[in-house]
Amino acid sequence: MFSLVLQIVKVVLVRIASSGLLAWLNPYLLSADKWLEKHLHIDLIKQEKKFYEKYPGVENRLKEVEKHVHPMRELDEMAGFEDLMKRIETLEKKL
Repeated sequence: MFSLVLQIVKVVLVRIASSGLLAWLNPYLLSADKWLEKHLHIDLIKQEKKFYEKYPGVENRLKEVEKHVHPMRELDEMAGFEDLMKRIETLEKKL
């Protein structure tokens, strides 16, 4: 169970660190990586590099997917939001 939690934490930390989306968190993530390496002998950065060296096709596919991912938008920016809000307000008035 503990190893499963560590694997989940590892994946999350590596994806966040490599995405650039939360670049302001990088110093904290690097210090967490250093702590994990020192205390638990887990080196996340080296493990990710080894994985991509072993499976280069996965890295290429991930890069392709990341090109097509759009940034998150607010609810009011989505098409049909105003119609949906009108329907919700109408239903609320009926209650």
